[in-house]
Amino acid sequence: MAEFSGPGTQARFAGIRRDYAQAVQAEEVSIEQGVVVQLEAKSVSVEQSAIAAIRAERTTMRDSAAAVLATKSAACDGTYVGVLAAPVVRGDVHTWFDLRTAFAVGLGLAVGSFALSLGKGMLRSLFR
Repeated sequence: MAEFSGPGTQARFAGIRRDYAQAVQAEEVSIEQGVVVQLEAKSVSVEQSAIAAIRAERTTMRDSAAAVLATKSAACDGTYVGVLAAPVVRGDVHTWFDLRTAFAVGLGLAVGSFALSLGKGMLRSLFR
């Protein structure tokens, strides 16, 4: 079973095993074969589980999935993450959108915008 904290309080430890939780907030969280909608902690350990949103300092995930993961350090093994925001990532993680992708998309948009502006200026000067 899980120990959940109420508004304004934070539990020391929350453990979820083969259970569902809407929101979990604790210093340390361990989830095994569980489902959590919103998770906030300093240290998270997840195994064979699904999480909608995680915000943590350190995250360890094995054979799990998360829609959004925002953490300082992630260690993953066989994990799928939709949006990953982490400066340090180790292991086998499959992402749809991470910091490298965000940088590449931003750079591509900037270069594309510059190229369009340059092309417009050249066309205007040719047809004056």
